[in-house]
Amino acid sequence: MVSPFDASRQEDQIFLLDSAPRPAADAAEPFIVASDRRVILTYPIAESDFERFGPFDADDDPFCAVLFADTVFHRLGPPGDDDLVIHPLAEQGLTGCSVHEVVNSSLCAELAAVATGSMAIDPGAPARRHFVITFQASTFECVASDYTVIGVFGAGEIASREAFALVR
Repeated sequence: MVSPFDASRQEDQIFLLDSAPRPAADAAEPFIVASDRRVILTYPIAESDFERFGPFDADDDPFCAVLFADTVFHRLGPPGDDDLVIHPLAEQGLTGCSVHEVVNSSLCAELAAVATGSMAIDPGAPARRHFVITFQASTFECVASDYTVIGVFGAGEIASREAFALVR
């Protein structure tokens, strides 16, 4: 069985997603609110996306909130942009301060194999997708059925309140 962090046998293909705002390069850290099967990630958006996801007031510090539905795995931690080269997906094209989807994900394959071994497979369960969002000081990875940008807000406090309200 391939470890989720072993790139030696991966068929993983990295694609940039432009439907979610890019993370800001040097701003506040991302924030996660999670329940058993839902994860909401909030993070400051890159200034280059202000016009596309705005308009914002001059004193705003725009954050977005992204919902990952039917989540079976998520993590937030190293590496950050400075040491992103150590990430197993770096050679496949993982880039800093970006939103990615991993197609033909070895992590999804491993999680499916674990589920098969436990005989806990739900035949009606949605297909799983692997998402990776890179930040200045950390990387977020998630395996879920889909993601939805639930909003872009003028401040992190507003995004966090929305995340708490929606994760229930």
